[in-house]
Amino acid sequence: MASAPSFFQSAFSNMPTPAFIVSKATGEIMECNNAFHNLFDHTSYEVPANWQGLSQTSSTLEQWQHLIDNLDADKKLHIEDHIKFGQDTLDMDLELQSIDEAHILVCLYSKEHIDLAIAENHLLKFVLSESTCGFWVWEVKTDYIECSQPLCELLDCSLTDSPKSTEAWYAFVHPDDQAALKNIVDQHIAENSKNYEASYRIINSKKQSIWVKERGFAYSRDSNNNIIKSAGFIENINAQKELEEHLRRQATFDEITGLLTYAAAMTHFNKQLELAKRQYTQLSIMKIIMGTDQSENLDTFSQEDKNAIVKTTSEHLYNAIRNSDILARLSSGQLLLLLPNTNMQNAQNLLVRLTKTIEEQKLMLSDGATCHLAIRAGVATFPEDGENIEELLENANIALSTCLPQTLNVTEF
Repeated sequence: MASAPSFFQSAFSNMPTPAFIVSKATGEIMECNNAFHNLFDHTSYEVPANWQGLSQTSSTLEQWQHLIDNLDADKKLHIEDHIKFGQDTLDMDLELQSIDEAHILVCLYSKEHIDLAIAENHLLKFVLSESTCGFWVWEVKTDYIECSQPLCELLDCSLTDSPKSTEAWYAFVHPDDQAALKNIVDQHIAENSKNYEASYRIINSKKQSIWVKERGFAYSRDSNNNIIKSAGFIENINAQKELEEHLRRQATFDEITGLLTYAAAMTHFNKQLELAKRQYTQLSIMKIIMGTDQSENLDTFSQEDKNAIVKTTSEHLYNAIRNSDILARLSSGQLLLLLPNTNMQNAQNLLVRLTKTIEEQKLMLSDGATCHLAIRAGVATFPEDGENIEELLENANIALSTCLPQTLNVTEF
């Protein structure tokens, strides 16, 4: 049985990819395999003794060391270089990988026109075919893009009609997202970063708007570490965005009434309070209990009737207030109403009108019976009853507690 060193030596010598081992310190080519020798077989030139004699773009020891510095940071480096065959050169892709502290393995690949169907190995093609992700490769210098079949399906176009340049790609991007995406990609190229991420909307051939997440990677660089080829994936995240929007709306708007939730309303309330302080104006807060002429305890009703009472009362209150007023749902049967530029007297007058409006509303319950809607409320006014929202809410609650159920009295402090 062959020893490990001789086995690996044989494997290296007979591997089909042209490769050689080079010294980090000097750039000297220490050993090369048969495939690398074969590149020179049909020429009158000898295999060069060092990297400087092979590379056209990094032909000095200083340039070689600069390249090695980039490799030490990344451990593996893809570059494109002009390989010298005497007076001739050949554009090639190279992969440099550190194998120990003193040596680098360099593999050479023919710089053919990109063809994903050939370039992808069978496992990668299987993964891509089973994935909803689209795959793309971008030649930065020539601005040539090639898209995989799943990406074309996402864009609802054929491989022939797929975007072949950045200009053509941006034509598929939602107009509102084009500038932001361009900035991210331009920054990736300008800063030679390893990767980037961007979420944006595309408009496919059917004019459908689809949220996608793009992950791009620097695939290969030139000897000066500039990105010359990027590759990446694009994933359909429409369902995720719809869920996020649903959760956002749940956090911001009450599902039954469509009013602001308490947490969302507090942001607006505090902003209005700061404005009132700066402008030396008054502001009132009204805490409202919803009920009917039969009961103020909504828990005595079925869930269907309870929802109908809350929704109908909220709609009539919302339609009766100013555009500048803010109505929010506090809890199951409670609302908060913020009244900018409103003193206590005006808030009380408004409450009388709102109470009358609500009492005029009849509602048919699920058992066929009818009832009249009803509200009662407590009011607090800035600055007399508090300097912050918490103090105002506490005093509005105290005012509410002094009002008897099903009466229209409002306590002034």
